[in-house]
Amino acid sequence: MNLHTALVKIEKEKISSEKAKKFISSEKNGAESIFIGRVRNENSGKKVTAVTYDAHDQAVIKSFQSICNDAKNKFDKNAKIFLEHAKGYAPVGEISILIAVGSGHRDEAFKICRYILEEVKHQSPIWKKEHYIDGKEEWLPGYSLRPKEEIK
Repeated sequence: MNLHTALVKIEKEKISSEKAKKFISSEKNGAESIFIGRVRNENSGKKVTAVTYDAHDQAVIKSFQSICNDAKNKFDKNAKIFLEHAKGYAPVGEISILIAVGSGHRDEAFKICRYILEEVKHQSPIWKKEHYIDGKEEWLPGYSLRPKEEIK
């Protein structure tokens, strides 16, 4: 992947939108779309205080690069994409994922942003443990490294 048109990261520090905005900025772009996902305080009726994300870093970066390439090929080959996901402990309100897209037109920028978000959730080996107000914790079902045919 040409790193001048896409930047993908797993971040252990707090995620900030400033790097993303700077990366996607270009006089060629008529549109910029930024999606920020944050840790919310409730899930499935349970009060959440924080989330811990774990990831297989190399596999995640590879999946992010593939997803970004697919998005560019599908919607706008000249788009600039910034994709970053949190790793480790993240309290309520903290950014968990940031996707920024610079594109020639708004429709492509929106579509690329949405496509990347959905594909990251389905393809990337990132696991999430929720921490609840009552002190309990729970790993949520998610990505499996095993091919579907092996899972019975």
